[in-house]
Amino acid sequence: PSCGSRYDYKMIAIVHPGAIECSKQLEDLGYELLVRDVPVPVEEIQGDFLRERVVNNGCCGEKEFIKLWAYSLMDYPVVVHLDLDTMVLKPMDNLFDAMLDGPTSAARANIPVMFGEDMPDVVDAYFTRDYNMAHPGSGRPVGVQG
Repeated sequence: PSCGSRYDYKMIAIVHPGAIECSKQLEDLGYELLVRDVPVPVEEIQGDFLRERVVNNGCCGEKEFIKLWAYSLMDYPVVVHLDLDTMVLKPMDNLFDAMLDGPTSAARANIPVMFGEDMPDVVDAYFTRDYNMAHPGSGRPVGVQG
């Protein structure tokens, strides 16, 4: 690919039924659209705290859970979920190599691990810092994006 990665990719946008009308631009950019409703209706959430608050939480309420559909994309060796406010600045080949090749991958030495921990032999998921959640000067650590 022209991005400098050794890996090819397919772009898939998971879209809520209420956003179909405004998702045409993504299709024009080459995304395949997967129209999905929330995987768990709010009324079926068992914990009172989440069920009572999720609708008014964050930017999207319960629609934030649509990203969980990424875990159903089983036809791909690696799935990378990115929110629309994410910017990828360089290829993620080292991460993909570590996930696909396991403990024998030389790429593992190039991937930072939190708190100086050793990387596990099997890497099934990886998260990044979410600098959109940063509060400069607050002394609070930058949040994580799973």
